[in-house]
Order: sequence, then structure tokens, then C-alpha cells
Amino acid sequence: MKQYEGMFILHNRDPGPAVDAEEGAEIPTPLTPEEVVRGMIEKVGGTVAHTILWANRKLSYPIKGNQTGSYVLAYFSCESSVPTELDREVRLHDRLLRHMLIAVSDLPEEADLPGPLSEPQGRRSRADLDLPLEAKDGEKPPKIWEMLDYKNPQVLRRLISAQGKLFSRVRSNLEGKSQRRLRREVFRARNMALLPFVGR
Repeated sequence: MKQYEGMFILHNRDPGPAVDAEEGAEIPTPLTPEEVVRGMIEKVGGTVAHTILWANRKLSYPIKGNQTGSYVLAYFSCESSVPTELDREVRLHDRLLRHMLIAVSDLPEEADLPGPLSEPQGRRSRADLDLPLEAKDGEKPPKIWEMLDYKNPQVLRRLISAQGKLFSRVRSNLEGKSQRRLRREVFRARNMALLPFVGR
């Protein structure tokens, strides 16, 4: 079986009034975003290890008329045919706006799961570029290239110009391999509306 990391965007609009039910009948509680994603993955035959409500935020650009969305991060294992079936389920589901699957070598332990997205307020200066956002006690602080991940839009944003173009290697001070990784992660972040395609 293969392991995957999946990011799902669900609209957070009010579902509206419940369908008329018989008097005295119990009205079902709407499913949470995590329950929606978990149920969809299990429906197509995947085994879910973790689901996280990662963020509720404004999208960098509208998706199907939605300005905001709920991001759910899921880690699961499945057969190689399941992602194709999952793509179909996402297209048919009325709450799902967009998703992205990335193959991973191993599923993370619960202690290693990424926390909720928290973006700093205000713009950082150029001198802050080589400083980590956080460092664990007793460990060396991570370098900028170790934090290149689409789930770190605040880091990627510091490596993009005001017009939305990637910094050159001279300006970003990255090696060729890290520069290619930066390009890939920025593409993923833009695809998931974590970053805009053009500057504002």
C-alpha cells in the first residue's frame, strides 16, 4: 500500500435549514470538515491515519465563488487505484472545493503532525529572511531551505517579489536543488489558494 498526504478545501458556508422531517424525528448534526474528509477517503477504500482541521482562512483567490474555506490535512494509506476514485468523489461532493494528494514515504507520528496554520501579522524585513519562524528547545534552529513547504506560506511569501515572481538564486541565496524545491512548493501553495498567482 502507498502512503499519501492530502490537503482538502471545503467551503464553510451555512448549509441552510434542514430538510423537513417528521414531527419528533431527530435532525442529524452536520458533519465536521474532518468527518467529511475521513468518510470520503474510507468510502473509496483508504485507511486514514490522521485528519487535522488545519486552517479556516480567506482564500488567496475565489474558488467556485467562495472567498473563504476550511483546510483539512489528511494522512492515509491506500492501494494505487484509490487516488483516481478519490478524485471522482471530490468532484461530485458538494462541500469540496479543491484537493491535492502528495505521495509520502512514511506516515508521520501524531507528535510530528503539523499544527494549525498561524501566519504572522505584518511584513518581515529582508534581514529576517535567514531567521527561523520557531525553533524547538535544545535543537539548532532550522534554516530557510528546511522550511520550504507549501504548508508554510509565510516562508514562501518572503521569497516572492511584490509582483508575484520568485526571487532569483542570487537574491534568495538558495542552492539549485533548494531553488527547484521552492518553485515546486510555491506552485502547490498557489494551487491550494494559499498564495496568489500574481502580486496585489
